[in-house]
Amino acid sequence: MTDPDAKDSVNLPPGGDAPVDKTEAPDLANLMGFGGLIPFFLCAGVAHSGVSPWNMLALMACGIYGGIILSFIGAVHWGLAMQDGRPQRYFVWSVMPAIYAWPMVVMLDAELTLLALIPGFLIAWGVDYRAWEAGLLPGWYMRLRHILTLGATLAMAAASLAVTSYSYH
Repeated sequence: MTDPDAKDSVNLPPGGDAPVDKTEAPDLANLMGFGGLIPFFLCAGVAHSGVSPWNMLALMACGIYGGIILSFIGAVHWGLAMQDGRPQRYFVWSVMPAIYAWPMVVMLDAELTLLALIPGFLIAWGVDYRAWEAGLLPGWYMRLRHILTLGATLAMAAASLAVTSYSYH
């Protein structure tokens, strides 16, 4: 098991070109990351259950959770910006996912919220990818982000397709 707190979890070679690629994510990062997909898929399943009002509540919960997770993803970059010698622009980017998600969750109906959050997840993935290319994030983090972003966006897209009518005539 690798220790995420170890100083060598991201080793920059002389010249700082790219991080040394760790082959595996820390076990706890995998556990927490994949565990974080459970609410997305649970909400998508309940949204498709046809059980009113739980299906509609599941859609709303999925959108709220999606907004929270998108904010969390941005916060990674606050941590990057706090490190010596790291680009300060990451302070600005770190709050953008939360600013993007907030009106989506507050102003749109549940299905549109889910669909509107998906581009935010994809843009955040792109920013993470560029940070990884610049040597600011370890390879295991990016591999984990690929899977988690795919899982979250697929679950939100699936949930948005649920029929949530309250009147069954």
